[in-house]
Amino acid sequence: MTTATRADRRAAICEAVFELLGEVGYDRMTMDAVAARARASKATIYRGWPSKPELVMEAIEHRFGGSMEPPDTGSLRGDLLAQLGAVCAAAEGADGAVFTGLLTAATHNAELAECLFRCAYSTKHSMYEAMLRRAELRGEVAPGTTAELLHEVLHAMVTSRRMWQNGPLDRAFVERLIDGVLIPMLTRS
Repeated sequence: MTTATRADRRAAICEAVFELLGEVGYDRMTMDAVAARARASKATIYRGWPSKPELVMEAIEHRFGGSMEPPDTGSLRGDLLAQLGAVCAAAEGADGAVFTGLLTAATHNAELAECLFRCAYSTKHSMYEAMLRRAELRGEVAPGTTAELLHEVLHAMVTSRRMWQNGPLDRAFVERLIDGVLIPMLTRS
């Protein structure tokens, strides 16, 4: 099998995972169903991924990418607007529903929780650190400001709004979160 064919096969499997997660959810999705949907052998699935959480993690990375370059608009507020706008756009659609379902399933599956943490938090964390380092160089935040609280609060607010469905993840929400919570939190003395 050529490298391109292997890559196409992996992409088809990752797409099958997302389709099934959207249709039946994490708990009812099986490795066998993924194999059938992707028209792959069960051996291919089990050889490539030792567990369902690892398969889901690769599907998430395939869909959303690994680490990302942070937006660079020239201001912390602009960077946060660009990043949070992208996060909210993804969370508002079908992929957001899948991710919300995965977060719910992760509450009773430690292996899935670890995979989601690595994929959604660990691989993205350096982006928030880089954003804050630039803001520090511009004098917008105090030296040594870390991204832990920014990252946690940003994602907690988006996730809770998505899960509770208590309003759109629109520009007004993004601006209210940035101006009312994130900027004050990052610039407090």
